[in-house]
Amino acid sequence: MNKARQGTFFVNDVPHSVPFSVIDYKDEQRGYSFTTRWKDNYGIREDPSGNGVNGIVLHWDVCASARDCFRVLCQRGVSAHIMIDGDGSVYQILDLAKLAYHAKGWNQTSIGIMLQNPVDPPNNDRNRNITESREPGNNKLHPHLDFTDEQKEMIVKVCDVLCKIFPNLPKILPPLSDDDLITTAVLPKSERVGILANYNVQSGTLGPGDSLWVEFYRANFPIRNL
Repeated sequence: MNKARQGTFFVNDVPHSVPFSVIDYKDEQRGYSFTTRWKDNYGIREDPSGNGVNGIVLHWDVCASARDCFRVLCQRGVSAHIMIDGDGSVYQILDLAKLAYHAKGWNQTSIGIMLQNPVDPPNNDRNRNITESREPGNNKLHPHLDFTDEQKEMIVKVCDVLCKIFPNLPKILPPLSDDDLITTAVLPKSERVGILANYNVQSGTLGPGDSLWVEFYRANFPIRNL
């Protein structure tokens, strides 16, 4: 994992220490930031303090690197708050109090996290394992590249810290479906809180697959209906 300066997440420009390294948007040498050339890629929350944040939406970026992911976000006029590269490096690319354009219709109260993963097995970039996940809507299994061990460890740490920083962000996973696995359905608006997959808030999306949920189970994140 790349070494970065002391871990800090910024909320309304206020630093919050975290127990892992973060390359933040203030780092002009190694960081990535929307606040210079890409100000149209994000907005202001209805509650600009960020206290209204109650969800984290996980995405896979379908990119070859975090650098490539940031470039694609800029080109598409969208954004996120955090990227996690294949080696586990964490990048904060937008102040967490700002509104990122990452989950259409559910940006006001959420934090968007992009996990680097080319997804398609022929594009294997780090000798990743190939796994299978359920396709939202029909639960048909589809093969894809798994996340690295470093990413799996780090996404749990990042979500745990965010749930401590934001007072209204519950440390909870989506409910189970009839197959006794985390649901792949779009949840009712009242249930879109805690840790969520992209497909739990936006129809027509696949990511980020099933394998991450196992890591949250192991870290004792509660499932909503248990």
